[in-house]
Amino acid sequence: MYELSVAFKYLIPRWRQLSVSIISLISIFVIALVVWLIVVFFSVTQGLEKNWIQKLIALTAPVRISPTEHYYNSYYYLADSLSMDSNYTQKSIGEKLIARLTDPYNPDFDQEIPSHWPPPDLDSAGKLKDPVKLGFAAIQNVHGVQGLTGSEYEMTVTNIKLRLNRNKNGETHLSQATYLSSYDSENSNLNKAILSPTHEDVQNLTEIAWLDPSFHLDIQKSTPPSLPSHPQIGDAVLLPKSYRTSGVLIGDRGHLSYQSVAATSVQEQRLPIYVAGFYDPGILPLGGKIILANPYIITMIRASYPNDQSPLSNGINVRFDNLDDAQQVKNKLEKAFAQTGIDKYWNVETFREFDFTKDFLQQLRSERNLFTLISTIVILVACANIVSMLIILVNNKKMEIGILRSMGASSRSVAFIFGICGMVMGLAGSGIGLAAALITLKNLQALVDFISRLQGFDAFNPVFYGDALPNEMSIEVLVIVIGGTVLTSLIAGIIPAVKASLMRPSAILRSE
Repeated sequence: MYELSVAFKYLIPRWRQLSVSIISLISIFVIALVVWLIVVFFSVTQGLEKNWIQKLIALTAPVRISPTEHYYNSYYYLADSLSMDSNYTQKSIGEKLIARLTDPYNPDFDQEIPSHWPPPDLDSAGKLKDPVKLGFAAIQNVHGVQGLTGSEYEMTVTNIKLRLNRNKNGETHLSQATYLSSYDSENSNLNKAILSPTHEDVQNLTEIAWLDPSFHLDIQKSTPPSLPSHPQIGDAVLLPKSYRTSGVLIGDRGHLSYQSVAATSVQEQRLPIYVAGFYDPGILPLGGKIILANPYIITMIRASYPNDQSPLSNGINVRFDNLDDAQQVKNKLEKAFAQTGIDKYWNVETFREFDFTKDFLQQLRSERNLFTLISTIVILVACANIVSMLIILVNNKKMEIGILRSMGASSRSVAFIFGICGMVMGLAGSGIGLAAALITLKNLQALVDFISRLQGFDAFNPVFYGDALPNEMSIEVLVIVIGGTVLTSLIAGIIPAVKASLMRPSAILRSE
């Protein structure tokens, strides 16, 4: 306690030691500024990354299993095209999962297998391996991961045409080529991405209900078990929010069109639809063109494209509660697939490895690492100021050090005094910086709005950052930043402390 009282006495500014006080204040200010920048930057980047990932996995999943070329070229997949039991149609993963027979081919009724086909992949019992059923069994056998489920996803291409009946001169149409993806009611992240209806949506529904009393739509912001289907109007779909900015409202009607191969020609098929809501796709490159519909619609349209074998067209989404378990789930699935001999049929990827997200997430991590490096350099510069200040303080306090040593103070006590000075400066700077960061984060949106008004346009594009800039305080980052700053300041005080402890009382008093 005595050393603390002496150190506190030395930390009080005095006019006779104005240069020391100025250096001390500059050091504390720089440390506070760096802590403020680091906490605000990492809170915003962590909030953005979490927000983007939540929207990403609302359309995909933390882990995605997609068929490889080996799957599409296997006897297991090709056999359906020759089988009467399969209606001579190649099956999707979902159809394979519920199929009665693993090998539907019957040599007594079906045509001969082409010679260039690969041989059947048999198990130890001589039966054809079923990669789909074995894959889903492996997912169910993954233990230690909370909330883990597996479900099929399908995606295909189509054209959407909507009628907009709000023009006084007559109805207008919106037509666009788009992707169609399966709606998954068990995806909890989808509910967070669905946008609340606007006043214009409610007004549009009121007008439609007056013109067509048979039409009724509940537009509460929730995730229903399935998108509702109206017998006269058609199936409900969810559109990305870019359609809302184009003037589309909930309740608008239209159709999906696709090409179907008939016996003698290619015919256009149309499925009537209506808009049941909008969702925010985040930064997903294809998000602005992905429409969500009930799975049976995607299966029907995708069946008209028999050669659709892209990785995005069909696969398995694996969902679980904690995103940090993604790599663990991938490793366990790859191990299980290898043990059952189906690893050649499947490609397992986490959300950080998807082609459309990998580069962006890596760039975000690189920017965080670069900012961390810059912040570390600035902290070291601030700590160098602490070293300079404490060396000056030691030189100015030679007489006091000599008196303390002659009164019996040990070298360790003297060193402890100046070490405490450095640590207190680090704590003071960290405390001020943390308080400033908390105030900034609490009023972050007001600050962003103010900057936007000054420059005349949005400081952060809502397409990428959302209507409000998200942020999330990380306890881990907070502990590392403050702990690292205080530790560095303490280390900075060691050099002056060692110099003070090595001074001999007799030499000091004679020189004075």
